[in-house]
Amino acid sequence: MRLRAPISHSLPEPGFPEGRTRVTVDLDQFVRNVRKVADSLQPNEGLLPVIKANAYGHGLLPIMKTISSLGIDRVAVMGADEALSLRRGGFSGTIVLLGGFSGTELSLCFQERLTPVLHHSDQLHLLNRDSPSDKSLDLHLKIDSGMGRLGFLPEDIPEILDLLTRIPRARITGIMTHFPLSEDRKDTEGCLDLFRNTVLPALSHPSLTNLSVIHMANSGAVMQGLTSFPVRHPSGRQLTFWARPGLMLYGHLPLAEHPDWSDIAPIFKVEARLLSVRRIPKGHSVSYGRMEVLSRDSCVGILGMGYADGLSRGLSGRGWGVVDGRKAPFAGRVCMDMVAVDLTDLPREPKVGDWVGIIDPKDPGSMTVDQMARWTGTIPYEVLCLLGHRSDRRFAGDAARSLQDAE
Repeated sequence: MRLRAPISHSLPEPGFPEGRTRVTVDLDQFVRNVRKVADSLQPNEGLLPVIKANAYGHGLLPIMKTISSLGIDRVAVMGADEALSLRRGGFSGTIVLLGGFSGTELSLCFQERLTPVLHHSDQLHLLNRDSPSDKSLDLHLKIDSGMGRLGFLPEDIPEILDLLTRIPRARITGIMTHFPLSEDRKDTEGCLDLFRNTVLPALSHPSLTNLSVIHMANSGAVMQGLTSFPVRHPSGRQLTFWARPGLMLYGHLPLAEHPDWSDIAPIFKVEARLLSVRRIPKGHSVSYGRMEVLSRDSCVGILGMGYADGLSRGLSGRGWGVVDGRKAPFAGRVCMDMVAVDLTDLPREPKVGDWVGIIDPKDPGSMTVDQMARWTGTIPYEVLCLLGHRSDRRFAGDAARSLQDAE
């Protein structure tokens, strides 16, 4: 496959100062994660990788190109802005817009052959009023099975389908839902039953003549084998179900310690550069608020990473960096652009300019994304989306080299 746009490493241009932080994404492990999920699917099931939010913070275009290199020709993003980046980056496959479209985006959906989610009656009015007379638009109809966010309520589906018959340029090629508590099997099965009992009676409706795919299973549902259910279109053709995982593709599992998924591993490494190394006497405070007063003469390093880089202030006094396999505890509060680390007990004194590990999936002594999420009262999704967003970004492994060679 010929990739029409260069892979972006987000590295400094020649002559540009080196960054204070850097992120390395292991594309080989990403490939292993994707293949693991794909291999778990049944013959009537396919994979719709979710790569919204800059591929959960990992890098939209390199992740897309890696997916394409595996022969997967469909992805899901949130909005038209991400979709346009993918088209300009050379992706010609199906792009599902999970957030649907606004009035100003409808023409772009036609122009770029996007597949927006239809989830609100206002979109029907826009389609009826603004659709070009010579083009059709593939849409995926969303049913709210319990999420309470986007989608039509099950009892409204018959009326919506009737309205769609009056909009000939709108082609419903997919039906979908989203599970609000996919790590809970009982809750998910209840949502699935509601969804299935809404879909099955509707299949003979004229507005679903072009239906070809159903999708509902996010990472938790995929892990539990809840990707599909028995169904056949009244025309006799077999419908395809798409698994729609996001988080697990990047190596993080909503169901912990699941033996069937032990091969799934994180792909995100973060490092910060030492800006300063100083000897500070006992009794001196470190960082804002004087929350830490040194109990001994100490060697203190200042890392060029703070909460503006996604390193949560909630890690103050409990996080650490790693130098030569040894922990260097955070000292005092995490600042906007910096955090202090205690280097006193290290066998060697690091030098200004050295890189210190913050997250390293291959180093058992490193902090993990899951730990950081627990300590700061959030979820891995948020940590990944925010951490290192202004960092220099590198892509490692044979998969990265293959993409570079394909340019």
